[in-house]
Parts: sequence; structure tokens; C-alpha cells
Amino acid sequence: MKKIFIIAAAAFTLATTANAQQKTDKIYGPQKGAWSLSVGLNPVSDYLGNLFNGKTDNKLENLNGEPVAYDEKNTPLTTISGKYMFSDKWGLKANIGMSFRNETARTYVKDDLAAMQDPFSNKKVIDEQKTKSSGASFALGAEYRLTSNKHRLQSYIDFGLVWAFETESMNYKYGNQITELNQVPTTGLQGTSQYVSSAIPYARKTSDNADKTMYHNFGVWGAIGIEYFVSRSISLGAEMNLSALYTYKGDHSTKYEGYNVHTQQVEEYVDVKEPSSSAFEFGTKNIGANISLTFYF
Repeated sequence: MKKIFIIAAAAFTLATTANAQQKTDKIYGPQKGAWSLSVGLNPVSDYLGNLFNGKTDNKLENLNGEPVAYDEKNTPLTTISGKYMFSDKWGLKANIGMSFRNETARTYVKDDLAAMQDPFSNKKVIDEQKTKSSGASFALGAEYRLTSNKHRLQSYIDFGLVWAFETESMNYKYGNQITELNQVPTTGLQGTSQYVSSAIPYARKTSDNADKTMYHNFGVWGAIGIEYFVSRSISLGAEMNLSALYTYKGDHSTKYEGYNVHTQQVEEYVDVKEPSSSAFEFGTKNIGANISLTFYF
């Protein structure tokens, strides 16, 4: 009986030790050779928060994970962050995003030529405005883990370089042409005409941002964040960025066409509305992926 008791006690001790060892050896997320992908969940948190504050135009926007933002320019709304761990503590982190938009807006307007020939004509022509924009963001840096990967709740710091840009332009096409007989044709596009001079009393836009106004962000960033692992390879995280950014904006020019009463020809006129400008910012205004979902492989 005594031998049976000793054997049972030894078996229980071994099982308890093995279980404790198994828990001690359990790794959560980052370790040498591991890599991960992360997406931002900011719009989800904004949407849920607005459900309780009486906001009437609450809507779920694109997933947001950009490293920097400046006056709602630069950096796409949706980005993907990747990370590779060189050791349990150090890793290489990258954030890449792209944004392309091509929109065409059309509207019907009276056909001036048909109306000249027949005052009761109901014929229509189409005015068209095309908007094109493209942009990208790139951030590259290092990550250092402040806590052990044997805990579900972990903290880290990041630091690195960032560059983001965006171009934007608009082009206009009109159904009614400018002629000697019709120097001020009917148009359905708002805000496209202006007075140029006594020689060209009426002109309308053919392109806006004629040379494609470009925005650039250059800078360095740092971040401190936390991750909570809901499983060994999936975590929810939150972080705040501290950025030092130089921003450059190219000049803004607009092209017009109008009838010159002196030369009796349709001529093109370029108006530089804004010269180039720049700015420098430092602080926590530029927030990265505050809330994120990360998958480790």
C-alpha cells in the first residue's frame, strides 16, 4: 500500500512539473525567425464609439493604418504592416500602402447649337469632369520588445524613417464648344469659369492642378505600443506615434480656354493660383495604427 502511495505521489509530481514546464515554455507571438502581418482597426473603434454619442452620419470607413497624415493628404487610408524578428527582442518593421482613384462625373446640359437652329429643341450634350489621384506611403524601422514573449501582454518601441506622397489633377470636357458665335457656352459644371482680361472676358477650366500638384512627407517617427495575445499567434495592439515631419506641396496651376475678341481665336490661359509651400511638424498629431490586429507566422 505504501509503495502504491509513493508511486502515485511521484506520478502526480511529475505531471505537475511537466504542466508547469509546458506553461513556462509557451511562446506568444514574436520570436527569432518569426514574421507578422498587421492591419489597423481605427475606423472600427471610431464607428463603435460613435454609436453611443448621438452622431447621425456615423459610417464605417476604410481600415486605417497609415504612419502619417497631413491635412488629409498623403498616405493611403489602408496600409499593411509587416515585421521580421531577427531575435526574440529585435525586429525589422515596414509599413506600405498605395492609393489610386479615377473618378468621372458627367452632367447633361442644353445643346446650344441645336437651340440656335430650333428654339424648341430639347437636345442635350454632356459635360465631364475627371479626377485622378494617386499616392503611396513607405515606413521602415526597427522594433525592440520591452517584455518577454512568454506573457500575453507585451510592450514594445519602434523607430524609423517615413516617406509619403500624393498627386492629384482634374480635367474638364464640355459638350458645347466655344466659337465666335457662342463665346459663353452653356455648361453644367460649377465654378469652372472666370474673367481673364478685357480681351478674354470669359474662360472656362480645361484642367485643374495642370502640372499635378504633389504633396511629400519626409521624416522620422517613433512609437510605443502594447499587444495582448488572444492566442499564441494573434494579438490586438494599440500604439501612439511621435513624428518629426517635413512637408512639401507643389504649386497649384489651372488651365483655362476662352475666346480672344482681339485675335478672334480660342486661346488657352494658365493661372498659377498657389506657389509651392512647405511645413515642419513635430509631435503626436500624426497618429499611426492606434488599434491593430496582428497575425504571427
